[in-house]
Amino acid sequence: MTEAYAAPDTTSKSGTVTTAEKDAILAQHGGSTDTQLTTAEGASETEQPYQLSAEKMMMDNLFILGMLFFIFYFILIRPQQRRLKMQREMMKSLAKGNKVMTTGGIIGTIHKFEGDDIVVVEVAQGVKLRMARSSISEVVSDKVTGESANDN
Repeated sequence: MTEAYAAPDTTSKSGTVTTAEKDAILAQHGGSTDTQLTTAEGASETEQPYQLSAEKMMMDNLFILGMLFFIFYFILIRPQQRRLKMQREMMKSLAKGNKVMTTGGIIGTIHKFEGDDIVVVEVAQGVKLRMARSSISEVVSDKVTGESANDN
């Protein structure tokens, strides 16, 4: 059984208890020299504190970095890759007559393609806009757009 003794008058100036002082304290309280003396905090002097080696610290740091990469991959990188893949597939599947919306919010019908990068979009009867193919953000259905105000 360990007992904690705190005797301010028996400690040295440095605040630690010397071996002679331990023996004196044990003799005063009827203990034997075999009894472990503990400090006021309750930690045994024979116990060694947790040893943190360089290898242990490196492994902990690598584990934390691995977990951060894992979190970033599944929260940020993977969804962004899915969106880019869907955008590329949509760009490849564009055809004449599709109703599209541009990144600026203009809705029209693809009239023709001029090469690989240019699309002519008809936004109203007789009104055609030339724009970059990459400026098309999505293909919209007729149900979403409805009738325009000019279609009487």
